[in-house]
Amino acid sequence: MKIYIETLGCQMNRLDSELLVGLVTAAGHEIVSHRRGADAVLYNTCSVRRHAEDKVYSRLGVDAKRKAVRPLLVGVLGCMAQREGKDLARRYPAVDLLCGPGQLHELPALLEKARTGRRAVALDPDRKTPPDARDLEAMESLDLSRDPARTPSRSGAFVRVMRGCDRFCTYCIVPFVRGPEHSRPPEHIEREVKKLLDAGRSEITLLGQTVNRYRHETGGKTTRFADLLARLSLLPGLRRLRFVTSHPVDFGRDLLEAMRDLPNVCPYIHAPAQSGSDAVLKRMNRGYTRGQYDDLLASAREIVPDATLVGDFITGFPGETDADHAASVDLIGQAGYKNAFIFKYSPRPGTPAEKRFEDDVPEALKRRRNMELLAAQKTAGRAHHQQYVGRVLEVLITGKSAREQKKDRRKESPDPQTGLVQLQGRSRGDHIVLMEGPDSLIDTYAQARITAASDLSLFGEIGRE
Repeated sequence: MKIYIETLGCQMNRLDSELLVGLVTAAGHEIVSHRRGADAVLYNTCSVRRHAEDKVYSRLGVDAKRKAVRPLLVGVLGCMAQREGKDLARRYPAVDLLCGPGQLHELPALLEKARTGRRAVALDPDRKTPPDARDLEAMESLDLSRDPARTPSRSGAFVRVMRGCDRFCTYCIVPFVRGPEHSRPPEHIEREVKKLLDAGRSEITLLGQTVNRYRHETGGKTTRFADLLARLSLLPGLRRLRFVTSHPVDFGRDLLEAMRDLPNVCPYIHAPAQSGSDAVLKRMNRGYTRGQYDDLLASAREIVPDATLVGDFITGFPGETDADHAASVDLIGQAGYKNAFIFKYSPRPGTPAEKRFEDDVPEALKRRRNMELLAAQKTAGRAHHQQYVGRVLEVLITGKSAREQKKDRRKESPDPQTGLVQLQGRSRGDHIVLMEGPDSLIDTYAQARITAASDLSLFGEIGRE
């Protein structure tokens, strides 16, 4: 069967899809790069924002029309399948297969069942039901069975260190669709990382819904996240080690010191603030105050002076006043983020916020506040990037720039005189760096002298290491 997989959402979904490619090909299926000609279309979904779900609803409507013309198997995987369950299949009869994020190991069997014309469903138990040990073992085996050759990049890879979330921010559906926290054994993580390094990957990004809450206990020994970083940092061939996404409450001094002392741990801190207002933070159940978040940023600057800071903000949360919004604008200006992910609040069905609070900020006001936060971040981002002009940064060249990719789609040739193209890379601080060079440099490291900056990226001239 020819299968097309579309991934929506976070890095965790991208990793899940990568593992699924290996799983279904091992079962004898073929992965195709476009839905045209596919026998099955699978959507690996996200439920964090309504916009991501709306995309899936739109695609399911189109798929229903396709199924009227020719046979097509349609599956919804991941968070959206778990949140809506069988209700989704009732509302969209075109759906043949539903699979929750903790049941992805069942996909080959589900595909076989769906091929026979029976609806195939495998959803996770609710949070009140203890996780099935067999499911946890099967998902662990799925991570450990990955084929390094299937990583999208030849230089870097994602590695999951934990599943689920126990933080229960009131706006967030993740604890209900991905279940309780479960930290993977450190020896399994090390084995997976080593396999990737042996295959030539040199940059590893550790993933978790709240990655710095990693804590594994066995045989009377506790491995904290800082301990895990120290353990992995010793592996030969590991040039860069990153992690996302961190919760501010769990970003202790030990983690900052690990970032300072371990040379291959990148000075990159993604710690979502969500709001600069204590009143909003309390309604969000974030577990910290604005003052405590400011203290984290101050400690980061003290211990890791070259750390790059990245934030997240939700604007228009229920009850947000002009003063609350002004506090978020102020925090963006004070923090000096490299970039910040800014979203308008949309109530997610089943979350505490949806049940407790009226969505009382008008949509027009949400849009205006969203634009004001974006404008504040544009100013902060430009100031942050400008300070790198004149410096030389180590850059991992990850591919052609978006501009160059458009040229490729138009079948335009490189500059006939120089043969150079615009390349894109990432610094240790995760800055986007654009520079001219031959495409043979992709997936290699280079030293780039920064010549200019915008609010989102750096521009440089490169020299080979």
